[in-house]
Amino acid sequence: MAAWLLSSCTLERKLALDFIEGSGRGTPIMLVPPQILYMYNNKALVDYNQADADSLSFFSSKYLQYISDSTFMENYMNAFIEKAYASGLNIYLPHQLNQFLKEERHAYIVRIANMELSEDSITWEIEEQANFRKINKEINANQLILSTWFEISEKDSVSYFTYFDEHYIADELSGEFYQNNWTLDVSYDYSIYDLEENDIYQFATLMGQTHASYVFDLILNTYIWNHLHPEKRGNYHYLHYNAEYHSIEIADDAFIMLENE
Repeated sequence: MAAWLLSSCTLERKLALDFIEGSGRGTPIMLVPPQILYMYNNKALVDYNQADADSLSFFSSKYLQYISDSTFMENYMNAFIEKAYASGLNIYLPHQLNQFLKEERHAYIVRIANMELSEDSITWEIEEQANFRKINKEINANQLILSTWFEISEKDSVSYFTYFDEHYIADELSGEFYQNNWTLDVSYDYSIYDLEENDIYQFATLMGQTHASYVFDLILNTYIWNHLHPEKRGNYHYLHYNAEYHSIEIADDAFIMLENE
């Protein structure tokens, strides 16, 4: 039995269950991977020739220059497909186009239009106290940001909707405040733990799982919305399906919908 996490029995829940355990199971999805993973170092360069800026920027990065784009994408795609299957979707890849076109069920095309992995700096502000005056300390670290654009359409439609998502990982900051017993000054003692290569590839896996979940939620909520009477749409909450626990929850995160140019 589904462990519903919404507070009361609603038509939205019934429709969600109808889709998850009935009409939505095995929904065909054509998943089109990005042509390339773009990688950018957004940190400022010092004393450089403008003509060599792009090359110097990449090879002065702390992490990007050592990352295999093919391994990153393989982790991402494998995780996406596995999570999508676990949620009840039936994934096709471009080399399976003929099989996909023979599907008679309501189907979707999910094209990953663009994917960018960028490296940048992040600053944490810590407030210390010396001589009874507050002093702001800035602690610099590194972060990697994955920005992804999706174009999603129904199989037989010439129009599509564009969606965006952005997540990041960063070096880990660990520290504690200490007070000097004599001066009563308060200082922050900390350590920064750099990202490791495996952390970045695990990030790719996590993002593949996250985006597959977002795609399922988008299809689920589209189904519910289309089957709701207009009078019932006023207080609609976007829903998330937790495949692990077979539960429906109000979504905390989802794709950002963009206007097509």
